[in-house]
Amino acid sequence: MPRNKNPEETVKKILEVSFGLFKEKGYEQTTVIDIVEKMGMSRGAFYHHFKTKEEVLYAIIEDRVDEEVQDKIRNNSDLTGLEKVRHLLLLEESPCGTIDKDSHKLMYMWLDLLKNPRVLSEHILESQGENAAWLVDLVRQGIDDGSIRKQDPFLLTEFVLLLVNIWTVPTIYDQVSLAMFEQKILMIKEILDERGCPLINGQVVDMFMRVANHYDVSEG
Repeated sequence: MPRNKNPEETVKKILEVSFGLFKEKGYEQTTVIDIVEKMGMSRGAFYHHFKTKEEVLYAIIEDRVDEEVQDKIRNNSDLTGLEKVRHLLLLEESPCGTIDKDSHKLMYMWLDLLKNPRVLSEHILESQGENAAWLVDLVRQGIDDGSIRKQDPFLLTEFVLLLVNIWTVPTIYDQVSLAMFEQKILMIKEILDERGCPLINGQVVDMFMRVANHYDVSEG
């Protein structure tokens, strides 16, 4: 493609083309060469904007995150702090918007990437960084409105993120049977209920099980 004097437009086009290829061929099967050939650009031009294909996926995920919906959830006075955490953290459908099919595809691409030890380590660090910051504020709201029992919001936030972002990821624990996976979710529910943070309801359990079924977790 001809040199674009507007780098933002070039990046936007790379994300658009890459996401189309990821959906069509699958993330693992798509190469940087596939992307640049589809765009008619050089690999050098691609690497000027992105170092790796993984960076492209990160950027696509960030680009597709509906910040307006997230802000509506955070500022919705009809939701308790606990409900806000549930909607934002667990991808549950909310009164402010829903998760579309493309976003679910991105989620599965991201879960597949967590098989990579380097990506997993970055994921853990990010989970305890930026994600933890906004979650602590919502946990505090829940404590203030009584939907979450009074306790240390920082410790509870780190604990929830560890359980949700690591222990329930089927691509990390890929030898776990479907029955065992369900027991893990129910154990998390029991622990959080006892801690006065009833985050896991029936709809959330169903969501986790849909993810497990997507990865064809064994019935053993």
